[in-house]
Amino acid sequence: MNFKIILLPETQTEVCLHRDRNEEGEEIVRITAFVISSSGTEPMLERVVRFSDEKSARFFVDDYSEVSAKGFLRFCLEEEGVRVGYFAKPLPEFP
Repeated sequence: MNFKIILLPETQTEVCLHRDRNEEGEEIVRITAFVISSSGTEPMLERVVRFSDEKSARFFVDDYSEVSAKGFLRFCLEEEGVRVGYFAKPLPEFP
């Protein structure tokens, strides 16, 4: 699988995964989400994961779940210090 979009129903946020290659020819997966912050801006949250081979990158995209997407969003919001108005409370912890 080369791409996947997961909709998080609580926030109507889409987390997008896209398998690609970087300039060095390494297999990568970009994980991206756009959120609307409390201040009205729309920051893009993105992380890039590198893999040693195409098969591993494909499995990663295929196995990525809603639970993974929620964890990614929570981690990025905390790391970036982005406050999101539609979260009345912090996102619940996920395994």
